[in-house]
Amino acid sequence: MKKIILYSLFLVLFSCSSQLYIPTENSTTISVLELKKGRKLYVNNCAGCHQLYTPNKYNALAWQHNLDAMQPKAKISDEHKKLIYNYLVNAPK
Repeated sequence: MKKIILYSLFLVLFSCSSQLYIPTENSTTISVLELKKGRKLYVNNCAGCHQLYTPNKYNALAWQHNLDAMQPKAKISDEHKKLIYNYLVNAPK
């Protein structure tokens, strides 16, 4: 039974993360490396507690509010929050 639950959780986490925007060289003025770090942090820190939202689900102000509210719960540093924010608001619309 544990294996079924773990497999289901694994499937849900990775099926959601594969639909997220993946930064490319032509993405934005922010380095692709920083955007990829932000994406990885978003997936690793947020998917454990709730579904992941595509970056264009909210505008920059809403993402800032969401991240401010979630930072203490997810124990995310200011630096990591900034990387996640940059990933979320610099996705193509």
